[in-house]
Amino acid sequence: MARKSLALELYVNADDSVDHRYMHQMREQDITPVSTDPSLPRFTLVVGPSPFTMPRGWEFFLTSPYEGATYISTVLHNAGYPVRIVDVRYDLDPLQSAYDQIVGQTDVMGLCTFEDNFPFCRELMAKVKEAEPDVPIICGGSLATSVPHIFMESTACDVAVISEGEITILELMESWAADRWEIDLPKIKGIWYRDGEGKHKRTPARGQMMDLDSLPRMRLDLWPQAKSPMGLQPQIISSYSRGCKMDCSFCYRTTPQVRAKSPEKMDRDMAWLKDQYNIDFSFFVDLTFSSHRGQTLEICDVIKDHDIRWTCLTRCADMDAPRATAMRDAGCDIILYGVESLGKDVLKEARKGSSENLTVRAMNTTFDAGIRFGSLLIVGLPNESEESLGHMVEFAETYNHVTRVKYLSAMPGTTVYQQALASGTIRSEIDHLNWLSVEQALHEDEFLNVSGLAEKSCRDAYKRIYDAYQPGPVMDFKHYPENFQYFHPQPEDGQERSTSYAGTQWRSRWSSAAGPLVPTSDRFTLDKTASPEVAAAGSSLMECGAKRLQSKVPASAR
Repeated sequence: MARKSLALELYVNADDSVDHRYMHQMREQDITPVSTDPSLPRFTLVVGPSPFTMPRGWEFFLTSPYEGATYISTVLHNAGYPVRIVDVRYDLDPLQSAYDQIVGQTDVMGLCTFEDNFPFCRELMAKVKEAEPDVPIICGGSLATSVPHIFMESTACDVAVISEGEITILELMESWAADRWEIDLPKIKGIWYRDGEGKHKRTPARGQMMDLDSLPRMRLDLWPQAKSPMGLQPQIISSYSRGCKMDCSFCYRTTPQVRAKSPEKMDRDMAWLKDQYNIDFSFFVDLTFSSHRGQTLEICDVIKDHDIRWTCLTRCADMDAPRATAMRDAGCDIILYGVESLGKDVLKEARKGSSENLTVRAMNTTFDAGIRFGSLLIVGLPNESEESLGHMVEFAETYNHVTRVKYLSAMPGTTVYQQALASGTIRSEIDHLNWLSVEQALHEDEFLNVSGLAEKSCRDAYKRIYDAYQPGPVMDFKHYPENFQYFHPQPEDGQERSTSYAGTQWRSRWSSAAGPLVPTSDRFTLDKTASPEVAAAGSSLMECGAKRLQSKVPASAR
């Protein structure tokens, strides 16, 4: 068997008696939720900022309620706990805003961690602990799962939840409500925690749920957006499966094993979301939506009964005419493919299991079915050459099918991350986590140059690919936050297929948008977090957003 690149504890099944008890509880309480019990501890889940920008037509993805936080909140709500979600993704001062909504107003704080929000998490935990040292802090999500040792060694986190959190949060809160943490924490699977002496310990892995049908229907009304004047946006983020059969070197998966809901469960979930929240568009974030032909056809049969438009992620190798036709008939607008590169040596090193021929075949199959083809591309993967990078640029400009381009960034927990640590490209883990918090996915971003290509070559390629973007699927989005920022107006419309979809001048006002960078983000640029050699190779030619931010911040706020 091939060696797994991710932590072995992620490849475990949640299949003991405790797991089954809580999965049964989730099923029962989904049917008949427990009334909110004010005597139970109040739980507040914080969703912090991300610097990530999205191209024109994809802005809905940045603001939508998403599955991870929604499921955690829903299982606790259904169990009777008083639950709040504090969403500060687009506040001008998210740290202070979150603090003001937590201190004195909760008994337990949960914190959603992403690869790009470590400084916010660390600073918020420190402020809350200083004000209320007895309030426990539970961290979950991709970053806490990938580097739990950092959270236990360098933050005020009390418990880090590894991989899926629905079962674990129910067990943790039940124990906390009974005042049994000191006794129970060593026996609760799937966590890192602090003992009575403040030393961090880890428990055996819990692993992934065997049966995703035990998950509840998502309670999107727990998000503060539901109480805003415009109400919930009708675009959602959902899925029918977790995991991925591949093992790409640059991709981190908190749930690497593939698990899927039954078509019957998917049908119930879709009906609930449509009836309760009037959704009209879904981004299915399954890592490989069309991985198994029969399953794909079954799921498409379910989706088409609910009259929505949608998009999804998949692999070029996992597309054929029957799947593409079924997806079109079910309302699919655009399929996003992890193309990444066209270089043979690049794809081999990245363990993509793909090729240029597979990419072209998938593109033609998708176009023939009447669905838009969306390329996801990376500039700067190992083994990229001037020739292969130039070929990728020509490919993007010829077909004008790009959905996203990014510089390679070493995601914690991945092979690329471990290699960058070993080579000294990453000076320290915390330095790198801090730097990730200023990556905006714009062409002027700083980047870790692991390909050895000239910085100018990478930036020129990025800019040309960026200019080959096609419109996103939601051009009539109405839920823009007050503090959204807009980037790079682009007068060029691209090919006719773009204007026939979105009209002329579709990106003349902006081509990307996002929330504002956190104040003092300039602390984390490469010149402050990397060696001089690394900084010079990926940050000398352009001034990134964090560096430009400094001139806009009042001296009193620095």
